[in-house]
Amino acid sequence: MLLVQFVLFSIFIQISQSLVCHSCDSFLSCNEPFPQECPPHSKCYTLSHGPKVLAKGCAHSCDSLGEVRGGYCVTCHHKNFCNEIAHGIGQGVVIRESPGIGQGVGYDNGYHIGRGVTLIFKKKNAKMPKSKLRRFGDQNYEKLKKTCVVKSHLFVDTLFPPTNESLFLEEGRSSDIVWKRPAELHDDPHLFVEGASANDVTQGILGNCWFVSACSALTHNQLFLDRVIPDAEEQEWSAQNKYCGIFRFRFWRFGEWVEVVIDDLLPTREGKLLFARSKTPNEFWSALLEKAFAKLYGCYENLVGGHLADALQDVSGGVAETLHVNKFLKDDPKDKQLKLFTNVKTAFDGGALVVAAIAARTKDEIEQTLDCGLVKGHAYAVSAVLSLDLENKSLTSFLTGSHQPQYLIRLQNPWGEKEWNGAWSDNSSEWLNVSDKQKKEMGMSVEEDGDFWMPWESFVQYFTDISLCQLFNTSAFSTQPRYKERVIFSEWSSNGKKSGAPDDRAGGCLNFQATFCNNPQYAFDCPGESSTFIFALTQADPSEGLKKREPFVTIGMHVMRIESNRKHRVHQAMTPIATSEYASGRSVYMHLDGLPKGRYMLTPTTFAPKEIARFMLRIYSDRNVQFEELIKHAPKVGFMNCKAAHSVTRITLHGVTMNSSEADRSIYAILSDSGKSYRTKNLSGDKIVWNEQFVFHKAKNRQEYKLTIWEDRTLAKDRQLAQTTIVALIDNESRDTEVNLYKDSNEQIVIGTAKITVSAFDDPMYL
Repeated sequence: MLLVQFVLFSIFIQISQSLVCHSCDSFLSCNEPFPQECPPHSKCYTLSHGPKVLAKGCAHSCDSLGEVRGGYCVTCHHKNFCNEIAHGIGQGVVIRESPGIGQGVGYDNGYHIGRGVTLIFKKKNAKMPKSKLRRFGDQNYEKLKKTCVVKSHLFVDTLFPPTNESLFLEEGRSSDIVWKRPAELHDDPHLFVEGASANDVTQGILGNCWFVSACSALTHNQLFLDRVIPDAEEQEWSAQNKYCGIFRFRFWRFGEWVEVVIDDLLPTREGKLLFARSKTPNEFWSALLEKAFAKLYGCYENLVGGHLADALQDVSGGVAETLHVNKFLKDDPKDKQLKLFTNVKTAFDGGALVVAAIAARTKDEIEQTLDCGLVKGHAYAVSAVLSLDLENKSLTSFLTGSHQPQYLIRLQNPWGEKEWNGAWSDNSSEWLNVSDKQKKEMGMSVEEDGDFWMPWESFVQYFTDISLCQLFNTSAFSTQPRYKERVIFSEWSSNGKKSGAPDDRAGGCLNFQATFCNNPQYAFDCPGESSTFIFALTQADPSEGLKKREPFVTIGMHVMRIESNRKHRVHQAMTPIATSEYASGRSVYMHLDGLPKGRYMLTPTTFAPKEIARFMLRIYSDRNVQFEELIKHAPKVGFMNCKAAHSVTRITLHGVTMNSSEADRSIYAILSDSGKSYRTKNLSGDKIVWNEQFVFHKAKNRQEYKLTIWEDRTLAKDRQLAQTTIVALIDNESRDTEVNLYKDSNEQIVIGTAKITVSAFDDPMYL
């Protein structure tokens, strides 16, 4: 039955929008709710098309106008109602259909009810946002399925055929593997049996724990799962759906979702699945999802070994970050301050996918089982992070009166076996202090199913890496902490020029000083020290769908403080404020907190010069910060900006010392030049330290700048305290100097000094 939100319709009427039938352009009416007991978040309604009643039933009703992402209302978490836009203020909103209205219901630039009827809240000149969805191999799921229905045959994928070609890298390799459909393996196959759980994803003989663990983590976030497996009910084996042996899955790649179509022929041996499978024998979503992923990677063998962060990003579209435990806890190896615990718990509780691994130092250590039951060179999905207040106190705690919560983490081994056997393992004595009620709430089970709890102090002792993938809240209507997002697509390219030429944009990392500044550059202003910035750099996969995998280039990022008035490209590297790790994977991540107020430049780079790749840069900030790419090398100067600049000057204002006491005053400086003025931040005290820089491009060889010192007075006009003139000669030198500050323009009464550095060069592209 068609679901229409009655509350929203009333709002749209108030803002002069109409409910329109795209088939005949007539108005549709949403009548008063009819009496019926509705479930939570719902109201009852009837929807009419002229004299004809189209539907009656319960409409999803979210009173908060929250943003909708991926078919979910962020506010109330209702699924599959609106498209990926706000609930409707000022935009066109597609009405979501439900199964059973007419024949041939499908998606095609709108949601169709029956034949040719699309219902949409429509505003004049409003356009529906284009879906960022790309079809892998240009395979159209709807058309392929329709063809199968018409011809009454089961789908066989010619792009990823059920042969050894799709299994192995080696051409012409033979095997005893037999491809079978789920109905040949079980007489009652299903995509899902009682929903998704971590036990639905068990690793087979393929060494792809990096992907299987990500899928296990995926089961803890229904939003992500529904994006990866769209319209799961319509793909399910059921009497209402026409089975054609065709399925579709979606993976996030380089800023867009890629839909991968597969047949359901799965590799088996002796009637059993070889690779990923569920512990429930008639549940097949994990095996089919793995096949779609193998198609994206060219063949199953290409899934052997991989980056955890890549798999997490593929199934979520989130920002992936890998925490190296020893590095994170270098000053607190046992995490006694719980800094790492708090970070991981906060991310997990916020819906992040989390996977942990124990690195193998040598090839021989891979999949080596330790005495504690853990496996080296192996990945585990994190399924819970919590602090437990024990209701049944131990004798020691009862006698001492101490009350210390127990910090625990639950993990899932994708093998479905081999669990931790230390403290808080399935049969350990620690569980005697936990009440039955708490055990039930925690989902505690004593089974050899790969699912186990362990204490946090033991976790940080054994595990070396934690990969997190999270979506940052960008909803304008959310009451939760939210971020402003900026997405930039660009590339490292030599543009056909020699390395280091002005138009070269592939300069390599800071190790290559001569060419580093040839990389793309992005300037931004940090408004204050409480600001948070998150940078995620992702490079495009050059080998998507190919058997032969081209290696990723090594990438990283630098953030540098630049002149407060810089508008043109930087030509000489300045002191780095922060540098990300350099990695040969698909993505790198950098998180900055407490960045001082000022102007900065973000530079994404490859490790070496002349490396070519496309990149996507995602920037998140808790402030509304503008990012601008620095493109031009120098400005035009003179009358009507018709002359080329002949020189560049950088003035660094280190600080001032006042002779009289200014400790209680808020002081700032203004540096003026040719009608343009630039102001420093406010500081207090007798000795003020700014260390702010300003850059100027000029056509003259002798330059004068006016420096004035001001008192910031809140309830009165600001008062000038001192002034001086700075003379800059274009002599290709940098000079530190101390200049007198005068009370007025007569320059007779000295009331302080200013420390400055003047760097002036006759090449406008020197600095």
